[in-house]
Amino acid sequence: MHTSRRFMTISYDIGISPGRATFPVDRSISSGSRPTTLMKEMRRSVKIMATGGGAHKFYELFQGELQVEVRREDEMACLIEGLKFITLIPDEVYYFSDELISSVSHTHPVGTTLKSPDPSADATAPQVSSPSPSATTAPQLSQPAPSLERPSADPPKYGVTFESHPVPQLPCLLVNIGSGVSIIKVDEDGSFERVSGTSLGGGTLWGLLSLLTPATTFDEMLALSENGDNSRVDMLVGDIYGSDYSKLGLKSTMIASTFGKVFKKGGRKQTFSPEDISKSLLYAMSNNIGQIAYMNAEKYGLDRIYFGGCFIREGDRMELLMVRSDTGHAATIATLSYAIRFWSKGTKRALFLRHEGFLGSIGAWIRNIDTEEGNGN
Repeated sequence: MHTSRRFMTISYDIGISPGRATFPVDRSISSGSRPTTLMKEMRRSVKIMATGGGAHKFYELFQGELQVEVRREDEMACLIEGLKFITLIPDEVYYFSDELISSVSHTHPVGTTLKSPDPSADATAPQVSSPSPSATTAPQLSQPAPSLERPSADPPKYGVTFESHPVPQLPCLLVNIGSGVSIIKVDEDGSFERVSGTSLGGGTLWGLLSLLTPATTFDEMLALSENGDNSRVDMLVGDIYGSDYSKLGLKSTMIASTFGKVFKKGGRKQTFSPEDISKSLLYAMSNNIGQIAYMNAEKYGLDRIYFGGCFIREGDRMELLMVRSDTGHAATIATLSYAIRFWSKGTKRALFLRHEGFLGSIGAWIRNIDTEEGNGN
């Protein structure tokens, strides 16, 4: 006789995950009504798979209050298991076209330049590659692009391209951006190693914006950044030299110093808008993460660079670009994409996932499916 199992997967990032609504787990459980006879019967067939920091923090609470089986899974192992599964699904992986990156990122980090999109293109109406078998398929990144010149025929202008025919995903690099950043190298056989990371991640952005702006949620902070102009806060090359610095290939619009205009020696402090502050900090964090990711991909000879985690989430803001609402936040993705495209000289792309916040949960579920099958249940 086979026992029917009910599965519940719970995934927590380490620390507080920006962009995902957190809830008081202890109060949610304790405030509920005491189990009825029906509940007692149901809980016998319930198993909770939990991963991340909350799997350990709330383990005793779930076991004691709910009286159900709780299985704690390793966070990194679940992330990789989820990545391996989800990247084989058609139209799950996507990337921004170079023209779309340029149209979103009006100001770029120091030392970077992109040729402007074709003036004949309609920049006000970005097009989206439909996620269907006829959608544009991502090129093989093992064949480097000759340069970073724009515009190009592939990918399509002002578009989000979905991989409708997934190719083998391993080896690859997974950049998981939560409160902090973990950079994980995944080998061809599925083994993995955390090779780098930084404490400057989504939690840093959230914390600084909480101090410097009136925003109280991550969605509000992202909304502020969409209406901001970071050139009012950041010091640009043109602010230093008065024009381009052509000998070094620096355009006047490039960021020379993040927040460089905030301090004025001997002068009265200027008031800066929350929108401009938000845009500046979003660029600073994304640029930094993108460059670190590229350096690790280069070090280990990896072409496929996946960005995941709640930092990339879109909230309800993608109407800004009139692109799909199940892709990530436009400015964040554009900045990460730009960093990878520039530093790799056009040979690598930043790849993103439509369900980036569920890798851990999916991985925990898959790991337990294997266990149940092995037990004959």
